[in-house]
Amino acid sequence: MYKVVISSIFIIFILGCAPKINPNEYHPVIAPKAAILPSKRDISNKPNVIIFTKNRNFYEEKAKEALGNLLINSKYINILTRKSDITNEIKLAENAKATNSDLNQADFIIIEDITPKTYNEKYTPPKYYTDKKGHKYKIPGYYSYKSCSSGYINIYNVLPYQLLKSIYTTGCFYTTTSHYQHIKSYVILNGITQSIDNAKYKLYKFFTPKGYIFEIRKKDNDIILHTTLGRKNGAKAYEKVNIYTKKLTNIPFSNKKIIENIKIGEGIISNVVNENDCWVIVKKTTQPIKIGDYIKMNYKFSFWSVF
Repeated sequence: MYKVVISSIFIIFILGCAPKINPNEYHPVIAPKAAILPSKRDISNKPNVIIFTKNRNFYEEKAKEALGNLLINSKYINILTRKSDITNEIKLAENAKATNSDLNQADFIIIEDITPKTYNEKYTPPKYYTDKKGHKYKIPGYYSYKSCSSGYINIYNVLPYQLLKSIYTTGCFYTTTSHYQHIKSYVILNGITQSIDNAKYKLYKFFTPKGYIFEIRKKDNDIILHTTLGRKNGAKAYEKVNIYTKKLTNIPFSNKKIIENIKIGEGIISNVVNENDCWVIVKKTTQPIKIGDYIKMNYKFSFWSVF
């Protein structure tokens, strides 16, 4: 009970000190547009994702299935299950862009390469001991099974096709039985599933919905941002956010270009959070913020992660 009271006082203290604003007290600022503006699909905050395996074998197909099941639980992305290949997905996205149409194209491609690395079976014989009173005891023998898997989950942007994030993950599964069983495949598959599950929070954080900035207001030296992130996309009052801009960069000695996501500031979601939008208080910036830049919630240092 003592701990509950202390926690309650701490929560009230934090919320009492949290920033509260009235957007009407700030005046609109004429700001330039970002070099790369969001599309309607970007603003929808629910991208299409398709998963491929690096090697089409039994265990990698099972890893692909486990990864799909994990990501389906996220309400912020759509998992495409059609039969295709990477080349066709890129062509479909290029066609959609050229015709300015929605062809249910993929926005991100995930290539997983999670494979079993070790598998061990071991028999531990029974043990006997006598306590101080002379009573004899027996600890039954048992069979133990352990499998560990590891590898990379690589996330690519489709247009332009480029690697955005490489997540290394590893995991093990361990079980015991009183009698020997042929469960090698079962143990290995659970080791793969565990390695996928260990990457969950990194994956969810990568696909955290963005809030695109469509209005900037100012009062004295204070700046607030009106964004497309709302309650339906997970926005929470007083959540810390990072502010980003997109930059198109030429690859040296090549005609190709890549999009860089550059952090340019930090802020906190204010008390004004609606279903489809919210206002963000800017805490610091390294360069001017433009219309079309975006925010993402920073769960790593989030006070709300304790709930």
